[in-house]
Amino acid sequence: MNTFGVIFRASCTTRVSHFIWAALILSLLVLDPASLHAQSLQDSTGHIPAVRAQITQPSSAATWWQRVGEQHLLDFSDGGNKVVVDPIIQVMAGTVQSDAANAANLTIWDNIRGARFQAEIDGQFHIGGELLERQGVADPLLGLWAVQNRIPGWGRSKLGRDNAWNTAEQAYYDVSRARGWTGWTNGVWSADSGIDAMHFGAGRASAVLSMTAAPAPYARIGFQRSDHRTELAISQWISDERGPLGETAESLLLRAHVSSLTHAWNINEHWKVQGVYQFIRSKSPSVAASGWEELGWADGQEYRANRHVVGAETQFHFNVLQTGHGVFFVQQSWDINQYSKRILGTENDFRKIHGLTSVAGFQFQSPRITMLVEAYRQSESICTSCFEFEKIAADNEEAIGGPESSALAHGGISVHGIWNESLRMEVHTHLSKRWSIGFIGEHNNASLWAQIQTSYELQPIWPMELYCNLGRVNGRGPLLHGYSWLSFGIQAGIRHWK
Repeated sequence: MNTFGVIFRASCTTRVSHFIWAALILSLLVLDPASLHAQSLQDSTGHIPAVRAQITQPSSAATWWQRVGEQHLLDFSDGGNKVVVDPIIQVMAGTVQSDAANAANLTIWDNIRGARFQAEIDGQFHIGGELLERQGVADPLLGLWAVQNRIPGWGRSKLGRDNAWNTAEQAYYDVSRARGWTGWTNGVWSADSGIDAMHFGAGRASAVLSMTAAPAPYARIGFQRSDHRTELAISQWISDERGPLGETAESLLLRAHVSSLTHAWNINEHWKVQGVYQFIRSKSPSVAASGWEELGWADGQEYRANRHVVGAETQFHFNVLQTGHGVFFVQQSWDINQYSKRILGTENDFRKIHGLTSVAGFQFQSPRITMLVEAYRQSESICTSCFEFEKIAADNEEAIGGPESSALAHGGISVHGIWNESLRMEVHTHLSKRWSIGFIGEHNNASLWAQIQTSYELQPIWPMELYCNLGRVNGRGPLLHGYSWLSFGIQAGIRHWK
């Protein structure tokens, strides 16, 4: 089956075609927002190196007030050492007008506060981190996640307040987020550890680890020479399922250990390829059922669910004039199993290799324009226990179960992307030194939505800006009703979940 053909055949309805043409027209306005800056830096292949600090030089302005507008909030740099602290805030309020009959307008709001610390010591040691708290009342699209006690990019969250605001239409959520890292590099070898969302690839979504994944603890060592870069990392993901003990203790949620080996090769100035192998193994044991003897499992025997995942990406880079840089990218990941199995309820053949997530896209960036077009789809093979095994099914049509696979999720959210499938476009530009405008649109398995955002930059380093969003959502699948929204606020150092 042509996976990308399925994506575009499913997505390119008449409405989506109109949406794409509208986005392409908007892209001609020459649209690059500070709000799109990823919270985790990437190198040219999509890796996150040990060097992460974005530290600018202190301002030489005459007054303290002028310096605050041109540099980090707190700068403790001395000599060759750089130490800075910046605020992270968002204060947003808005209104939602639903298409549902007799529905009253809803008030939404979002409040994020915290700080980010970054340091570079002796040019080799890099330290950083951030701690955030967030409360708000979600719009219905984000409410779909909030009522599941999870927020994209953040992880598990609390829901409701005073036994109210606990529906998708009025979901009050309370969530925190911590990121941190310490790393060293000498230009060839590098090592770092901390808590972060480890991205893979040039896109926003990923066939392995996306930007919208929740931060997870990790340790990593890397080697870079000429046009090659190799990394070995270990991490730990947390599920949203309780373990065999306890009912409410967060520490007793099921966990999985993840080992990853990644290699990237810059073939020439245009072509780059990279591959990754992941071994994911559940920390808590499961118990085998009867009838699994032909798979090597005795009734009642304990086993640990695992998964072998292989991913690959190819990138084509090109320059436009002297300032523009673009990249086309394609990714694919596969589940590799020692048993022949197929997805329950399908007519597929029994096989040992199953496609997982497919991603294809295009990015362009220049001093004035930032653009992203991306399509991805997660296959049904993402599931953990919906497989039937060839040996079992051949002997007994009712004995279709088998060993579970480890979940490809952390904090209750898929590590590959927010939705099962998505066709997305983003276009942003600076209209002047401080004013910018952007368009984001997406067709996913829950909605078709589009948003226009205007912003005015107050401080370029954090960065801090005033913004206003106007959007429209047409519901599909789990989102029962469409709606429109208008919101405005102030933010600093925030990358929106949308």
